[in-house]
Amino acid sequence: MKGWFILTILLLLTFPKVFGQQVADTLRLNNQELSANKPNDISVSTQIFLGYRYFNGNSGSTNEFTVKRGYINFIKSLNKNISGRITPDITLDREGDGQGDMEMRLKYCYMKLEEPGDFWIFTNPAVFIGEVFTPWIEFEEKINPYRIQGNHFLEKSDILISADFGVMAAALLGGTLNEGYQTRVGSDYPGRYGSLAIGVYNGGGYHNIEENNNKTLQYRLTLRPLPDMIPGLQLSYTGATGKGNTTLSPDWNTNVGVLSYQGQPVTLCGQVFSSVGNYSGSLADTLGVSYKVWGWSAFVEFKLLRNRLSIFGRYDYVKGRNLSEFGNITQSVVGVAYSLFRRNKLVVDYSRNESSGMVEEVIEFMVELAF
Repeated sequence: MKGWFILTILLLLTFPKVFGQQVADTLRLNNQELSANKPNDISVSTQIFLGYRYFNGNSGSTNEFTVKRGYINFIKSLNKNISGRITPDITLDREGDGQGDMEMRLKYCYMKLEEPGDFWIFTNPAVFIGEVFTPWIEFEEKINPYRIQGNHFLEKSDILISADFGVMAAALLGGTLNEGYQTRVGSDYPGRYGSLAIGVYNGGGYHNIEENNNKTLQYRLTLRPLPDMIPGLQLSYTGATGKGNTTLSPDWNTNVGVLSYQGQPVTLCGQVFSSVGNYSGSLADTLGVSYKVWGWSAFVEFKLLRNRLSIFGRYDYVKGRNLSEFGNITQSVVGVAYSLFRRNKLVVDYSRNESSGMVEEVIEFMVELAF
């Protein structure tokens, strides 16, 4: 219930200002002041992962040149309060009639209502409506920027999904960090005392239809306890509650604790989770009784040569309870990245996955193209 209360407060703080501003903009448009809706307010950007992969597993080995993923972002600002975003997600179809085709689906499609400034402890509160990101995965991607290697921990473990259909409210807490820190380390989620996000979703994820009438609640609260002494230190709690996306509606209740540090030259992130079931409903028996799982993950990145060269590593561990066929799942990742220009980089990585006696190894030579 606390989550619903926070979401309601943010909605009440944001909507009156947003729609009040919209009325004012309409009056200005009637007076031929058209600056709030110029064609050059449209922003187009892309992020593409492409290169070469070698795979070795129990069933044999393969190698291929591939486009792992591609995102094209279209963002349009109507005025300072209202904007929209559409992001097609391009990936290789590996099954069905279209196997081998590059298929496109929507990852994001939403309206954003935002009020710049401070309201009590909230800074830049915003509401997102439509096909929107979920509270944790998008935040984690700003700490661990190597989505090019693969899905992040809780998404790879099939516990959470990165986007879904619903409504989400988010805000920074207590103003923002100084510009010096944002320039040196990063300007994503620069809340002086942290940030929060809470949303209500269908629950099945952005690439599935809803199989039941349940809605899921997902949330994140991040605190920055020492903004002046150690601004890169953050403590996060995130989770979800609802039902898995099957007609049996198995229980889904996930709790995650995270400790992270972003600085120069090192970034660290450790997280531990416990979950009953998952978003898709796959962690349940044939009667709809959910299994219990828990696990942890650690990520580290060292930056060298004035941030041009990075060495990174990650280790994931997931253990199932009451689920003999699930057993233990581990992933080990090591990699090297070289920055070409801004977010464009070359990445070489090696990963080893072990699950129920099965071992998979992957070596990649990848390029991240972002413009």
